[in-house]
Amino acid sequence: MAFSISAVKPFRPRISHVAAALFLLAVGGTFYLPYISELPSGIHAWAQADRLALATNFYDFGFDFFKPRTSNLSSIGGVTGVEFPLQAYLAALGGLLFGRASIGTLFRLLDVSMTLLGFYYLFRLVYERTGNFVAGLVPGAFLLASPVFAFYAGSTLPDPFSLSLSFVAYYYWLRFFDQRRFSDLLVACALLGVAALIKTTTLMHLGAMAGVTLLWALLQPQLLTLRQRLSFLGLMAVIFGVIVAYFLRTQYLNATYQSGMFLATVRPIDDPQTRHHVLKAVYYMWRYEYAVSLQYKIIILCLCLLPLYWRRNLKPDFNLPLTLLLLAVTGMGCLFVYLMGAQFRDHDYYIICPVFAPVILLFVLALRNLGQHTGLLGYGIRLGLAVLVCVSLVNGHQRLKRRMSDDYPPFSPYSHLWMRGGAAELAQAKVPATAKILVFNEPAPNIALVYFDRRGIIWHSPDVATVTAENVLDRMAADNLDYFVVAPQVYAQLAPQHAVFEAEFELVGRHPAIVLHRLNRSRPW
Repeated sequence: MAFSISAVKPFRPRISHVAAALFLLAVGGTFYLPYISELPSGIHAWAQADRLALATNFYDFGFDFFKPRTSNLSSIGGVTGVEFPLQAYLAALGGLLFGRASIGTLFRLLDVSMTLLGFYYLFRLVYERTGNFVAGLVPGAFLLASPVFAFYAGSTLPDPFSLSLSFVAYYYWLRFFDQRRFSDLLVACALLGVAALIKTTTLMHLGAMAGVTLLWALLQPQLLTLRQRLSFLGLMAVIFGVIVAYFLRTQYLNATYQSGMFLATVRPIDDPQTRHHVLKAVYYMWRYEYAVSLQYKIIILCLCLLPLYWRRNLKPDFNLPLTLLLLAVTGMGCLFVYLMGAQFRDHDYYIICPVFAPVILLFVLALRNLGQHTGLLGYGIRLGLAVLVCVSLVNGHQRLKRRMSDDYPPFSPYSHLWMRGGAAELAQAKVPATAKILVFNEPAPNIALVYFDRRGIIWHSPDVATVTAENVLDRMAADNLDYFVVAPQVYAQLAPQHAVFEAEFELVGRHPAIVLHRLNRSRPW
């Protein structure tokens, strides 16, 4: 069976591409510049702080990429296995130019930049097929209207970064089918390979893309020469080999340094009770964090358009590669939800890579179909899409502003608010930058250590009433810690032990935290 593909003209920079880039930069600045220098905050500051801690520790410990570590010393030396920490490493390198204090800002800026780059390539994916400028802006506006995506796209998490890099890869992969340039296929594979290293979920998208390519080459032998087939298979073998090797390295680090900070195992839903709790959380707590009501309606509309344009979607010279990729990525997304379903109860950002990828491909497919219309219908579609872009961006900006605030029910108040200004307090109290601290009654392994800009141990006790000053002293002696840091309201619950604390510690800080310096360093344990 022979297929023919009509070539699209090679890309040449034109005013529409420049205008789209400038528009996206303006949108990115409006959305994210007010928060670009903030420390991890809001929902899942825990995970955000873990990633930022990787960057600061790269800077502090000689940029050893293959021995990442966080500020939490519960593992040996703080060393931990983690997915390919490219963002953290690049942000740390940026600290060499702009100073250590800039690492957090550079980290956020890096994520925002990759997000905007992904939007730009989504624009090109639609515009270069339809000539419809407004339609090309819709996918990016749609993503920014999602509370989950917009929030984490300006954070330190790898999920939006990996997904956005995937969009760039999709562009080159589809351009390969349009123009038959083998180099585009290699670029797409390499980019998606890096995206899969950064976030393992994206490995499934890489498998989907490789599978569709091989299927097409089987049905259309002239798509690839023998040499190109061997080169493609060789590159895929190298990419998958690197990913497997890095995964094994991660497992080795976690075992050797006794770390379990970053999840590296599957978490399926394995019993009816778990399934009930997950579905309840998704429906009642996360549903409108994933997307707002209008977005769900738009997704349903795009699904309804699939059978309406089925002839075009199955035409090899129009949308068949995109349609096959959509089906493959959707299947892979379902597989991921099955393997990691238990995590969806408490982690909203797990939806980003497995679900948003097929949703955006569905969107692109619908836009490429709608963009073909001309005349009165074409003008009506353009007007509707322009309204959709405006409404999405306005609502997305308002929702992001609410999500970044300290009052975002039902997720607030946040436990880390008392830590703000903690690093300045320790500096004013002349606590050395190398001092190791014990932060009491905080569950997250790195939030407090990031806010206080020190390494140390987090000790969480569900029942504060059972904790004594003797317990604290023994724990500090065991880990060779010199400073005890605690929220004022928690320290007030230790009132029966205050006399012992006053005898064994020196008060060196009171706002925003209670900071005590251990006096008896020779205490046995």
